[in-house]
Amino acid sequence: MKKILLVLSLSLLVILPGCVPLGLNSCTKTGLVPGGNYMIIYNASPDPRIMRFRTADANGTFSIPSHGYNCTTLAVYLLSNSNLALSASPSSVYLPSPPGTATVTGQSFDTTYGMPKVDYLDGNGYLIGSVYATSVSGGGTSLQANVPDLSDAYSGTYQIKVTNKTSSGQYVHIVGSATVTAWGRDRVDSDGDGWYDDEDCDPWDPYLTNNCGGEYCGGGQEPITVCP
Repeated sequence: MKKILLVLSLSLLVILPGCVPLGLNSCTKTGLVPGGNYMIIYNASPDPRIMRFRTADANGTFSIPSHGYNCTTLAVYLLSNSNLALSASPSSVYLPSPPGTATVTGQSFDTTYGMPKVDYLDGNGYLIGSVYATSVSGGGTSLQANVPDLSDAYSGTYQIKVTNKTSSGQYVHIVGSATVTAWGRDRVDSDGDGWYDDEDCDPWDPYLTNNCGGEYCGGGQEPITVCP
């Protein structure tokens, strides 16, 4: 019976690609730009949209889990970043009633291969929303885009990043970013335990303090409780 269980356990490592540890089934890419930032897309079926990012080491190499795909199907794209300082209008957004569109000004907005992509990132770098420009000026110095859904956003400082689509067919040329402030929806800590309600396992119990994303609550203040 023990031998059967062992075989089944090893089989699961093959069947469940998302759980394959790096090293057991990984892909290594070489001949890359040392220190270069890369976007990797798993092009094999059934889901060609899986995307990862890696930085090549000093030898121009990186390894990445195969997730059950054939390594030859991984498409690797070098990211470029002009790192331009852009500006956005409006530069301040009232979250309960945000504008429908925003204008970003700067330079190098390119529509040759498609409309630029506009990402909204919070202060921790998490993606809040992503849209595509609806229009770009003739000189590529300004663009207009719809404002994404900000109903889950809180007051704070946000970054608007603009990325061009290149001849590779991917959005891999980062033009630059603008900064905007958002107000009117402050994060709340109802039980005063130092964790905001949106990250607290129990917003009304100060003894349950850990982030639910960590799977366990308690932080030593009371017996650890498994998050629902």
